[in-house]
Amino acid sequence: MFENIELFLSSNNELAWIAIFIFAFMESFILSFMVSSLILFSICVFVFNMDLLSLQVIVPVAVLGSHLGDMSGFFFGKTVGPSILGTKFMKKREKNIRRAQRFLEKRGSYAVILGRFIPAIRSIVPFLLGISGLKAVRFYISDVVACSLWGAALAFLVIISDSVIG
Repeated sequence: MFENIELFLSSNNELAWIAIFIFAFMESFILSFMVSSLILFSICVFVFNMDLLSLQVIVPVAVLGSHLGDMSGFFFGKTVGPSILGTKFMKKREKNIRRAQRFLEKRGSYAVILGRFIPAIRSIVPFLLGISGLKAVRFYISDVVACSLWGAALAFLVIISDSVIG
């Protein structure tokens, strides 16, 4: 799959920023849980190594895509989440869900930051926080901080991978 993305980006340099944005969004949004963080990272490294975009463009575009994915997941959880909790599937797991919700309610802001750095739970944390009733402003501020820290880490990893590869 990644070879196809590389080929596409090599032929369509001007769309590199859109690819980064889309994969950052998909990697963060709850309904796109099948998109790996590794794909986004690989795209960022490829785009940087091929000099298609500078790091000063790659990182803000990735941060914006991730932040919008998180916000979409949060509001999806706020609007659709309660009805999903009422399904038979979720009723069977109600005890675990309540425990997770209590944890998120107590540590909502920190859960956003922690969740941003753990790929396995990255897309589910905003959704669950939306269900938990966390205030949108509190989530927004926490997510801006989390995505900014994540963007700095992404920049560091892209630079490190460039020095290892090239």
